[in-house]
Amino acid sequence: MTSSMVAIAAVTSAPPAQADRLSDFYDTPVATIDTATPGEVVRELPLGTPKGFGLGFDIERILYRSTDTHDRPMTVSGYSAVPIAPWPGPGPRPVIAYAPGTSGMADRCAGSAVLGTVGSSPAILPLLLAGYRVVATDYQGLGTPGGHTYLNRLASGRALLDAARTAADDPSTPVVLFGYSEGGFASAAAAELAATYAPELTVVGAYVGAPPADPRLNIEPLDNTTLGSAVLFAVDGMINAYPERAESIRSLFHPDGLAVLDAAQEWCTTDSAASDMVHTRDLTRDGRPLSAHSDDPALAELTDANTVGRIAPAMPVYLAHAVEDDTVPVEQSRTLLRRWHSLGADVTYREYQFPTLPYPGTNHLPGALAAYEDVLPWIAGLVRTD
Repeated sequence: MTSSMVAIAAVTSAPPAQADRLSDFYDTPVATIDTATPGEVVRELPLGTPKGFGLGFDIERILYRSTDTHDRPMTVSGYSAVPIAPWPGPGPRPVIAYAPGTSGMADRCAGSAVLGTVGSSPAILPLLLAGYRVVATDYQGLGTPGGHTYLNRLASGRALLDAARTAADDPSTPVVLFGYSEGGFASAAAAELAATYAPELTVVGAYVGAPPADPRLNIEPLDNTTLGSAVLFAVDGMINAYPERAESIRSLFHPDGLAVLDAAQEWCTTDSAASDMVHTRDLTRDGRPLSAHSDDPALAELTDANTVGRIAPAMPVYLAHAVEDDTVPVEQSRTLLRRWHSLGADVTYREYQFPTLPYPGTNHLPGALAAYEDVLPWIAGLVRTD
């Protein structure tokens, strides 16, 4: 086990934050959001150093302004973590814009609301140990009012870039986009959008781990499994992102199916309900699995709009995936690699191979752990200014 893996495994997580004590922070409307600039911090709540880390860094919850799928201002929550020790290198301290993996759809699942309990804090520990400032997004509607727009390309990519803006005060600050799973999707989306949405940022690279990059490749592998809650999250994410399409999407499901979709809006991945077997054929009106509806007018345009791989990132990308991943199939990254290469993108690609574990979902995390050994030196090379 590498030193990074030991550090991740050894961390004692902070106790869950109490939602009632934080409701004012997350739920009180921000009167200035319409006039705030993208990436402007509109509310903050210092937390000090989480219990059990013993490292020496400051962490605070933040609310900041971003832009939703329909180009409207939105409030997004997240957190910023900064090592107390001075940055030893020349130039400003590099910023890691961190996109967390799937934690669910309910506000209580947000990384900033329950720091350490969903894996967000252990995952950033190696980055903090390297001296980087880490700023993480909760994405649209995860923490703040409104539904979470799960796997929405524009909202996720913009939320990550605006998180980077909150920390990159100096235009020369090196920024690295970093994400795995849902976070890999957001990092990939942000890498594609950076040149046009946040051209003033100095984004020097993007780590994209196990991204569910193409919605059409997401459904069938998870259907009829205990990982099928992710399919429900994806449908709910479309409903939340495109309320004008909600009726046509919901019309695909019978009343019992709609009840399951509505219930999933309040799940976290740690809830037992999120591990129940999902058969989408039992949810649709016509009894066909959801994958058979991918070309339906209600879904086709939206799945195309939320596919990454259509724009070449303007910065180097490190794309990685575990071959045995049973949550996000490796074909996702192989397809994304082909698409980006055809556009001339600069992509370093790595696959990791491990023995297959006989428990659904357990073959997804090893790829994230293994990647640190390669990604950390890659990032160090990108941000080195001497």
